[in-house]
Amino acid sequence: MIPNFDDGVLGIRRDANALAVVAMTLGTLGKGSASELIAASEKLASADSKEGVKEAYQEIVAARSKTGSSEKLEWRKVAQLRPLMKNALPSLSTDIKRLARNEKTFLRAKNAEKVVDDSTIMVAIALGCRENVDETQSPDQEKIWREYCERLASAALDFNVKATAVAAKTGNFDEMKDAFKAIEETCNSTCHEKFGGKSAER
Repeated sequence: MIPNFDDGVLGIRRDANALAVVAMTLGTLGKGSASELIAASEKLASADSKEGVKEAYQEIVAARSKTGSSEKLEWRKVAQLRPLMKNALPSLSTDIKRLARNEKTFLRAKNAEKVVDDSTIMVAIALGCRENVDETQSPDQEKIWREYCERLASAALDFNVKATAVAAKTGNFDEMKDAFKAIEETCNSTCHEKFGGKSAER
């Protein structure tokens, strides 16, 4: 699990930035040790040595083990755009399509649970990316960018609800698949056409 820093650390950057926005989402709801988890995730995202990764990971473990409510946080930028939009979202999307290619596969073992979890992370990423317009090719289009991110979050949440219903055998699988297409169409119609990422990965 410890990366070779000579070969690049896309997985570490991707997961650490995703964890930061998930923690930020929890923090805005006043849940858990969000501040500590955000700080540890940011530290992991910028780690440039094996020792730094190990240290940051231990801080993440410690933050996750804390119970009780934290102060309610206000939204702020806690992650970089490229690891989220260029790496995390495509990875989550690929997993969802693989695990939900048909209803039988979706309902097999823990596939449904993984799809629901992945789409929950998608919601957090979309909400978190609202703060990153400065890293896009159109940094002066903040209103359009925020509206796009909120549409993406809404589409991911709609898919999440439908996937949860299908997992409970109370939903319609075709409607769930259509909801996932809406996520992809949202990305293609705005993000890819108007806001091609320019940010460099940490």
